[in-house]
Amino acid sequence: MKKIIATVLTIATLALSATAFAAGNITLEDAKQIALDRAGATAGEAVFTKAHSDYDDGRAVYDIEFYVGTTEYELDVDAATGEITEFETEEHSIASADGQITLDAAKGIALAYAGLKDGDVNFRKAKLDNEDGRQVYEIEFVDKGIEYEFDIDPTDGSILKADVDQDD
Repeated sequence: MKKIIATVLTIATLALSATAFAAGNITLEDAKQIALDRAGATAGEAVFTKAHSDYDDGRAVYDIEFYVGTTEYELDVDAATGEITEFETEEHSIASADGQITLDAAKGIALAYAGLKDGDVNFRKAKLDNEDGRQVYEIEFVDKGIEYEFDIDPTDGSILKADVDQDD
């Protein structure tokens, strides 16, 4: 009986939460666009790491986090009005002590290009190597049967090669 009551209460709570967000005037996609506009960025420049409905001090909000280049943006957007209730930025350095980007930064650039996250993929190769007389980061990973291969310039992080194929 206790399990039934707990289940009914959980369903009722979820239904009320969904109704509260449904009653709001702002959709998740609207909230993402509001966040991009505040950052002065386009959807093509941004890599979203979080975008979901939440509550802050009893108010329905959308919790939005994304990167544009090396800048991380964290915002809360009011679900009823579209007002930005919280806004923070943080700059992340991608350079190592020798002036080159780090291996982790190169991996992040490849993942961002593929639209994936570190926990979603299986890395097969991630190393600094010489190719045709120049240094490149060779990054290879697999996700859901798709193989991604990248060569990334260690001086500026630009993608020199990007191949996406079925994994053999």
